[in-house]
Order: sequence, then structure tokens, then C-alpha cells
Amino acid sequence: MGLFDTSLTPVRPVPAKLPRIVVYVPESVKADLEKLATVDRRSVSSMALVAIEEIIKQAKAEGKIE
Repeated sequence: MGLFDTSLTPVRPVPAKLPRIVVYVPESVKADLEKLATVDRRSVSSMALVAIEEIIKQAKAEGKIE
């Protein structure tokens, strides 16, 4: 199992009509995200979405957000 539990998140294309965000990251973070995406057979954008969803799920479980 990788860093994120991707078994619960189905691989799905990310529609171009979804809202966009821009994130600036250090080159090392970008490289690691690309490696993770390759291992999980996802696009970098899809892998970033999985990471964001996991962070939000955890924050909700901890009561940080509703």
C-alpha cells in the first residue's frame, strides 16, 4: 500500500470543467508526487486530488472542519 489508501478512491478521470486551483511546490515535492502518480497509475492532477481528499477526510474525522 502506498502513502495514501487508494483502494477506497476509484481511479476516475478528472473532468476539465471542475474548478481549478494552482499550487506552487518545491521541485522535490513535485518529483515525489510524479513518482506516486506513476506508481498508482494516475495523472499528477488525479494524485493531488486523492491527497487533498485524504487531508479533508482526516480533518473532518478530527472535527477540524464540518
